Amino acid sequence: MTRASRRVLAGAVLLLIPLALLYRPLFLGRAFVPADQLRHVAPWRVAEPATGWNVLRFDGIAQFYPWRLHAARSLRSGRLPLWNPYQFGAEGGTPLLANSQSAPLYPPNILFTLLPVWYAFGAGAALHLLIAAAGMYAFLRALPVRRSAALLGAITFSLCGSTVTWLALPTFLAVSCWLPILLLLIKRAHDGAGTRAGRLAALGGGAVAGTLLLAGHLQVAFYCLLAAGLYALWHGARGLRAGRVRPLPWLFGLAAAGLLMACLAAPQVLPSLELSRQSHRIGSASWAGYHAYVSGALPPRNAVTLLAPDFFGHPNDGTYWNQSESGVPVNYAEWAAYVGVLPLLLAVYSLVLPWRGPAGAAASLPPERGFFLGLGLLALLMALGTPVNLPFVWGVPGFAQTGSPARSLLLVCFALAVLAALGLHALLEEKVVRRGALTAAIAAPVLLAAGGASAAARFAVASVPAPFGQLMTLAAPGVTRALVLLALAGGLLALLPRLGPERARLAAAFGAALTFADLLAWGIGYNPSAPPAAVYPVTPGIAWLRANAKEALLAPLNRGWSIGGVPPQGAVLPPNALTVYALHDLGGYDSLFPGAYKRRVQVAGGGADPSPPENGNIVFIKSVEAARNLGARYLIAAPEIPDLAARDPALRRVYTGADMTIYENAAGRSWQPPAREYRPASFRVGLFAGLCGVAALAAAGAGVAAVRRGRSAASVSEPAPGSRRP
Repeated sequence: MTRASRRVLAGAVLLLIPLALLYRPLFLGRAFVPADQLRHVAPWRVAEPATGWNVLRFDGIAQFYPWRLHAARSLRSGRLPLWNPYQFGAEGGTPLLANSQSAPLYPPNILFTLLPVWYAFGAGAALHLLIAAAGMYAFLRALPVRRSAALLGAITFSLCGSTVTWLALPTFLAVSCWLPILLLLIKRAHDGAGTRAGRLAALGGGAVAGTLLLAGHLQVAFYCLLAAGLYALWHGARGLRAGRVRPLPWLFGLAAAGLLMACLAAPQVLPSLELSRQSHRIGSASWAGYHAYVSGALPPRNAVTLLAPDFFGHPNDGTYWNQSESGVPVNYAEWAAYVGVLPLLLAVYSLVLPWRGPAGAAASLPPERGFFLGLGLLALLMALGTPVNLPFVWGVPGFAQTGSPARSLLLVCFALAVLAALGLHALLEEKVVRRGALTAAIAAPVLLAAGGASAAARFAVASVPAPFGQLMTLAAPGVTRALVLLALAGGLLALLPRLGPERARLAAAFGAALTFADLLAWGIGYNPSAPPAAVYPVTPGIAWLRANAKEALLAPLNRGWSIGGVPPQGAVLPPNALTVYALHDLGGYDSLFPGAYKRRVQVAGGGADPSPPENGNIVFIKSVEAARNLGARYLIAAPEIPDLAARDPALRRVYTGADMTIYENAAGRSWQPPAREYRPASFRVGLFAGLCGVAALAAAGAGVAAVRRGRSAASVSEPAPGSRRP
């Protein structure tokens, strides 16, 4: 097979990754949004929803779909989506662009304006999966590793647990998919230090870092920029020791890349920073905040999920039973770190090979092995909630309010994917069979998983009310699957060094195919798609509101929420839902919003916290008192809630149906826009900085094009050797 045909085949494999995982939304007309979660709450509730309640996946339909829809409507009408008038109606609305995760300035999000919004979710997920896979492949080839090993690493990263389980929240992958490309450009900048190519790679790294920040998920962006910064420092230190890098040019290149990143991200990041200073999440670092942050850390018992990811059950069928030590349910995605059985074994194999020794002992492995071991260990210590988190909690404003420390598992999965590629590359390069390394590669994950399973069993007996035998019965299929994959992967590792070059290439291709099948079979059902008609359908009660309450202030009454496997009781039209229908909600649900909004709702409700204890981003209207004090014209209740008008004569029931009950408050009022248009100075400054960044990139591109044209003209005018000038 020629080199060109191998490249074409590799490209086809990379393209197959998003096509296989997302074939339903791409080709069968399905919407890649978790609309199945709507079936748990009124007015769309059904008796037996197809999938279990998953509050984190619910964010995909409760937050991201309304945000993307409203942004697309605004852009199509020629307006920047700075403001959402359909949440926090008593305030006239809430900032949209400044909430960060709405990300209307992120370039790939133009898909939501050009395509039907329901289809753009699937198209966007496919695009970012392809970026992740292709970027990882290019980075690994640059290390360098063999083509089959690079493919295995690309498959592992793009289909691992930290990618697949977060697909319903599109900003997670929209940020993390750029990490391998960013590291590739950092490597090229250092490899070409002092040359035009190196300087351009540094600028390219700044542009990619700026794009990554525009994607919206600031916590994931922090992890990616942390990895990139450490990688740049590692390369810089190596270059300085070898004399290939001079300190001042290196610092200048780093500053130029950072400045370009800041300029490109400024229109999104500056308004977010301005809003964060007055948001509901504001707070100084404290020991109480630190302990609350690490309470959701990864427990050691989860080591068993490295081989059997569904050992603790699965959220889609309602059997997931794992929880924190304090008994608080933790979402399946928060602790998901599955990278496949064969990649895990290969990653361990790459680490147990000699680090120093005779010439050629470890020559097949690039020096990045040590860096990614260190990066993986750092990220794992963060995920485990160790004191490694202390400098970040105290040194990074708002870090303790970002979510579970286990989200750093993204970097663990990334490091394992790189190390797995290095392990397969070493197996193909080595000319001898290293029996001790092969034994350790198989034994270490098995012993680690066995220890995790033992700890899980003790935890189940002590803390879970379900019978232990029932829990182990749920785990049995996953354990059996893991044993089969272990046998196949272990056999492949033992066989590879004994084969000739051609057969070894075929065996490596089989390993990549085995990894693809393993990860795809596990992940393909985690994010079910839905018919477009199931995405916020218009029920009779909603139709009544659209006909009679277009400009009125509305108060859906919701008393609670749950982050566990039990859906909320008596819930109706959760915050953000009314944005879809262009109706004005007194409640809200956003990543960032002014803290004064929440305090006003709290005062209106008599001082009771309007948020559930698990999620301070949600602001409910919990009582008739709160609704009336905020000026609600119509109150909306789930159909099973007892008649409010019977207890409060000031309310008049105007609609009764199987989907909801609507009451009119005659003293209520209509929605009023803010006194002046929301256009913060930080956005104007950021927009100017962003335009400067784009201009700098365009100038750099024009300079490169001019140099190439000059070289081309010089080569044409240069006489051929031995010829005479006329």
